[in-house]
Amino acid sequence: MKYLIILMLLFTTYIYSQEINEKVYSSSEVDEKPDFKGGVEKFYKFIGKNFKTPEKEGLNGKIIVEFVIEKDGSITNINITQDIGFGYAEETIRILNICPKWRPGKKNGEIVRTLYNLPITIKTK
Repeated sequence: MKYLIILMLLFTTYIYSQEINEKVYSSSEVDEKPDFKGGVEKFYKFIGKNFKTPEKEGLNGKIIVEFVIEKDGSITNINITQDIGFGYAEETIRILNICPKWRPGKKNGEIVRTLYNLPITIKTK
């Protein structure tokens, strides 16, 4: 029984480490880019509907975020590469964490993990 548990732990660790170490392709390396179901316009509508603008009037700028679209369409490894402050980065991360799944990217007909960069323009009144 003890050996069976050890064997199961080793197998689980091996499978998990394979998933973590799997290559992430940039958008320019894939044959089919990831796509939000319904298109990028629907994605921006999702953001606009759910984004809670922090209380800062007259603030304009651009947030740039990169993330990995996994094989199952989920979003992981969210990283803000350009921020305008005032809590916008945290709100962007919150929105991406509740985002519906995407259609993943493909390379040579195979579904792959894909790094995606996204600019979000902020204009407050």
